Amino acid sequence: MSKEMIGLIGCLILIILILLRYWIGAAMALVGFIGIWIVSGFPAACQAIATAPYTNLSVYVVSAIPMFALMGMVISETNIGRDLYQCLYKYVGKHRGGMAMATVTASGILGAITGAEDVAAVIMTKIALPQMRELNYDDELSTASIAAGSPLAIIIPPSMSFILYAMLTQSSAASLFIGGVIPGIILIIAFCFSIWLTCKRRPELGPAGPTYERAERMKSLLGLLPIIILFLLVLGSIYAGVCTTTEAGAMGAMGAIIIALVTKQMSIKRLYHILREAVKTVGIILFLIAGTYVFIRFLNASRAPQMLTEFVVNNFDSKVVVLIMVAILYVILGMVVPQMCIIMLTIPLLWPAMDAMGFNVLWFGVFVTMMQALGGVTPPIGIVAYMVAGMGGVSAGKTFRGLIPFIVSYILVIVLVCIFPSICTFLPGLMGK
Repeated sequence: MSKEMIGLIGCLILIILILLRYWIGAAMALVGFIGIWIVSGFPAACQAIATAPYTNLSVYVVSAIPMFALMGMVISETNIGRDLYQCLYKYVGKHRGGMAMATVTASGILGAITGAEDVAAVIMTKIALPQMRELNYDDELSTASIAAGSPLAIIIPPSMSFILYAMLTQSSAASLFIGGVIPGIILIIAFCFSIWLTCKRRPELGPAGPTYERAERMKSLLGLLPIIILFLLVLGSIYAGVCTTTEAGAMGAMGAIIIALVTKQMSIKRLYHILREAVKTVGIILFLIAGTYVFIRFLNASRAPQMLTEFVVNNFDSKVVVLIMVAILYVILGMVVPQMCIIMLTIPLLWPAMDAMGFNVLWFGVFVTMMQALGGVTPPIGIVAYMVAGMGGVSAGKTFRGLIPFIVSYILVIVLVCIFPSICTFLPGLMGK
C-alpha cells in the first residue's frame, strides 16, 4: 500500500473517531502517531509525539489564545452582553421583529470581543429568549435569530478560527481579523433585512414592542460604553499597528476585568471561577493544537497533501468548481464538528492545493470561516441550532424552519464575497498587510 493511501485512510479513521465523539485532540495524536509508525517507523513516531507539540505550541501567536479566552469568559460572566442587548432593543424593539434584529446585532458585536460561537449562543439564549417570549415572539423566530447570529462570533474578529488558520498557513492573524469585519457587518445587515421581510409576511412571528422615551434610550447608551472600550482596545490597537494580536488580546482581557471591577460585577470568588474556566478552555484548545501537529507530521510523511494538490491542479481547471466542492465539505463538517476542530482538521490537507491554484490566503480564510458558520445552522444536524433549541426547550425542527431565511442570507453573502474578494482584502490592504 502506498504512503499516500495510508495518509487518506488515516484521515478517514480520524473522521470516524470524531463522529464517534472521541476526544478530538487525542484522536488526532493517536492517528498521527500510529500513521507515522507505519509510514516512517517507530523511532520517527516517538520523535514526532515528543517534539511536534512543543515546537508548535511555543510559537508567539499561540499566546493570543489564552488572552481572548479570558476576555470571552469575563464577558459571559458579567452584564456586558445584557446591557448591550437592552440598549439595542430600546432603539429597534418598537418595530416588528425589532427584538430579533437586536439579537442578531448584539450577537455580531459580542462576536467582536469574544471570538467563540458557543459563548455567544449561551449568552444570547439566556438574555434574549426570555424577553422575546414576554413580547409573544414565536419561538421559531426567536431561536432562529439567536442561532443565526451566534456564528458571527467566528467571522467578526477576534476569532479563534482565524488565529488557528493563521498558525497553519503561516499568515497574519491581524490581517484575518480585519478582513472579517466587512463580511460580518454585511451579514448582520442581511439578517436584519431577512427578519423585516419575514415579519412583514408573518407579523405574528415578531410583534412590535413598546416605545421608550428619548431620555431612557439615551441613558441606555451607557450600556454600549464597555463594548466600545473593548472594541477599541482590541481591533483599534491592531488596526492602528500599535499592538500585536497577543498584545491586543491581553489589553482586551485586562480591560474586561477592569470594567467588571469598576461596575462591581467582579468578586474574588467570581474571578477565581472565571480564571478556572478560562484555564479549562485554553487547555482543551492547546491539547487540540498539540494533537493536530502530530497528525500534520503524519500527513507530511504520507505525502497525502501533495497528492491532493496534484490531483486538484491536474483535474480541475475551474476555481468555481473547486470552491463549490470545498463549500460542500465545510457545510457538512460544520453541521457536526466544532469550528476550531474543522480548521485544524482540514487546512493542513486543503491549503497546499488551494495555494497552488492561486487562492489568496486571507480571502480563503474568511471564506472557509463563513462556510463553517453556515454549516453550524444548516439542517438536519447544525450543531449551533441544536444547542440553542436545546437550551430554549424548543424542537430542533421549529428552529430549523425559522433559520431558512437566515441560511439564504448566509449563502447570498458568501456568493457576494466570492464575486468581490476585495470585501475581505480591502481593509487589510489599507493596513499594508
